[in-house]
Amino acid sequence: MEEGLRISEIAKRAGVLPSKIRYYTDQGLIKIKGQTQGGHRLYDEFSTLQKLKKIEFLCGKGMTIEGIRNELSKGIQNKKVLVIDDEPEIGQLINDLMEAKLPGSETKIAYNGFIAGRIVAEYMPDLIILDIMLPGVNGFEVCKEIRKIPHMNGVKILAVTGFDTPENRQKIMESGADDYLTKPMDVDVLTEKIFTLLNLEKEQTAAK
Repeated sequence: MEEGLRISEIAKRAGVLPSKIRYYTDQGLIKIKGQTQGGHRLYDEFSTLQKLKKIEFLCGKGMTIEGIRNELSKGIQNKKVLVIDDEPEIGQLINDLMEAKLPGSETKIAYNGFIAGRIVAEYMPDLIILDIMLPGVNGFEVCKEIRKIPHMNGVKILAVTGFDTPENRQKIMESGADDYLTKPMDVDVLTEKIFTLLNLEKEQTAAK
């Protein structure tokens, strides 16, 4: 049994022409999973569809193939974090933590959901740290709206709440968050969750 989808199959599921996938593969933007005995390329369904959405989004912004290649190849030092929290000290804490633990990473801070809504799609973060209890906007709805953005299906969301109840935790996860953290924040726990969600090993970083 073939392990992966052929170009025609992945193209059908992505809603694009097979020639486009072939072109992106030849340009090094998409990797194949293997080949059939006849030499046909095979692709992993989930990772390929995720990458296609991101490539199409970047193309829509007018980015060149070289620019897209650079964007897709960003490593640990280029991780981007968006903090959505109305408490400036929280944003500063996370910014300082990222600078210490992941030198070269980038952190943006939005102090309310309305500002976050304007920048989240353009910024394309790897991780969003979202305060659920934002003034003037429902943090649960912000989380749900982020999950509706097609090219951001892979972004990780760490929800933060000052109300740690079973009902609240359930609602957080049902809204699309990958994990949650309670206030006041324990820096060690925060660090651990950031590394886990970004799929990083602490030994990979400069600051241990």
